[in-house]
Amino acid sequence: VVGVSCEIWAPTQAAKSVLILASALTGLRSENITVNTTFLGGGLGRKIEMDFISQAIQVAMAINRPVKLMWPREEDFTHDFYRPMAAVSVQVGLDAGPYINGWIYRNVSPSILSQRGVTLTAKGDSQAYEASQDLPYNFGSRLTEYAMHGSPIPVGFWRSVGASINTFAVESAIDEAANAVGVDPYLFRRNQLTDPRWIAVLEAAANASGWSSPGPTGTAKGIAIGAAFSSICAQVVEVRKSALGPIVSRVWIAIDCGICVNPDQVKAQLMGGVIHGMNSALFGQQTFSNGAAQAANFNRNRVTLLKEAPEVSVTIIAGSIDRTRAIGGVGELGVPTFAPALANAWFKLTKVRVRDLPFLPGSKMSD
Repeated sequence: VVGVSCEIWAPTQAAKSVLILASALTGLRSENITVNTTFLGGGLGRKIEMDFISQAIQVAMAINRPVKLMWPREEDFTHDFYRPMAAVSVQVGLDAGPYINGWIYRNVSPSILSQRGVTLTAKGDSQAYEASQDLPYNFGSRLTEYAMHGSPIPVGFWRSVGASINTFAVESAIDEAANAVGVDPYLFRRNQLTDPRWIAVLEAAANASGWSSPGPTGTAKGIAIGAAFSSICAQVVEVRKSALGPIVSRVWIAIDCGICVNPDQVKAQLMGGVIHGMNSALFGQQTFSNGAAQAANFNRNRVTLLKEAPEVSVTIIAGSIDRTRAIGGVGELGVPTFAPALANAWFKLTKVRVRDLPFLPGSKMSD
């Protein structure tokens, strides 16, 4: 239509997709549509969705006036795209070495890509099994499987996506294997790893934390390592026990992201990722009744308070210039290794092995 245009201001992670959506809804050509990307306010995967943008466009078309759409928090909480639930089975074979000589891993979870109309290959959803394949552990014989669960609950790209689910399962299982053969968890990993970059990152985190030295009385440390987005990250988490559960006192995190362009930005992203991972590992949960989400605000969704934030130390391993290797990401890397490092520390402290997340289901914010 001559003289008709559409201009959109939105916190989006997918401006091109917004352009395509607007064209489909309005019938306008792309040159008559302008997309202004605002600050995301914390994208973390949710702002790749376009449901709120679609709603605003359709309302504006219906009333033929500019529209500002802002969801109340209750609508945001209960009409979300949720992190996929997952059930993971791990079987580990051990020899007298002590080394792993067999590994069977199976992830059952809803498919983010399938819900978006993507036809999956025989391997399944790459977003679901990432960080569970091609691990540089000397596993001997190994089998990694993914089975799609047909959940009707809408799922989406949550910060670190499948890496957080799979790294928790992998690194918890590695820790259990180390305990079964009576070997220090750090040394057990060190002896099984075959990739020099992984070994260097693991050593950096362990050394920064003073792994071999005892911590303050009543505390314990756990360790975990993983990779995602072409970066390798390891964390050591120190916990102590309270009447309500674990208290995280200190965290040491090491990363190899290849060429580090902005060290302060890397540190900030990793520190933020630690808090994000801490929130989800301890408290993050949504439940459903008759298809309706039950937690509608922060009073039903506990988060870490400022006074509860741990001291976080970051070690960046300087990468050499290797033009054959992609520069690694950092925005998602603080999340995946936190939960297993926490669970491994909690086991060392209490001898209680936590295999289900969150640690403290049903937690609410105090009045």
